[in-house]
Amino acid sequence: MLFFLTPLRPSAFLRASSCLLALVLLSACGSVPVSSLWKLRQLQLETLDPTALRAAVVHSPGLQLHGNALELTVSVSRTLRKPGGAIATERLEEKLPLQELRSTADRSVLAEYETPRTHVQVWRIDPAALPRLQALRERAMGWKGTDDGSRQLGLGLELSGCQQGGSGSRVVTTLLRFTDTGEYIPLVRNLDLAETMPAHELAKRFPACTTR
Repeated sequence: MLFFLTPLRPSAFLRASSCLLALVLLSACGSVPVSSLWKLRQLQLETLDPTALRAAVVHSPGLQLHGNALELTVSVSRTLRKPGGAIATERLEEKLPLQELRSTADRSVLAEYETPRTHVQVWRIDPAALPRLQALRERAMGWKGTDDGSRQLGLGLELSGCQQGGSGSRVVTTLLRFTDTGEYIPLVRNLDLAETMPAHELAKRFPACTTR
C-alpha cells in the first residue's frame, strides 16, 4: 500500500499540508519535492472536486499494473480526549474502486513523463463510487466545532501487477491532480517498490507476467 497522511489545518478545515502517496513508507525510499508540499497546503476537502481527482503512476514498460483492479483509500481521522484524559482516535474511511483512463487526451498532459524507458498510467475514481466519497466528506465536515481541529487526511493507493521477465526496474513516480485545470503534483519520485515491502510480498504482488 502506498499511503500518505497529511495534518489538516483547523482554520481552513481539512487543508492538506504534507505529502502524499507513500509518506508512511518513505523515510528513505523516495523523494517528495518541496514544491509539492507547498502546493498541497492549498488543498481543502470542502472544495475538492472528486470527479476531477486523478492518480498517475510512471513506471518502466516491463512493470505492468493491473489498471482496473486498484482502489483508492480515502480516510479522515481526528484525535479526541475522553473524560479522564484518555486519548482516542476516530477514523472515517472508504475504499473506492478506480477506472483506468487510456485516451490520448487523458495522458497527453503527462507527455513529459513518457520516454522509451517509462510508461504512464492514469486513473479516476469510479463514478459509481463518488456518492460514498461525498458521504465521507459530509461526515467529516460535521466534525467542525466538536474537537480541537487536529485532523489528518489520508490517501492510499495499493499497486499490484506483474513483471515481464520476472525481474527489472520496480521504480515508480506517483502524481495526483485535484482539479480539471490543475497540474499533476509529483508526490514521490523514483520510489523503489522493493524498499516498501518484504521480498515475499513483492513477489506476490508483482510475479512474472504470464504469456497468453
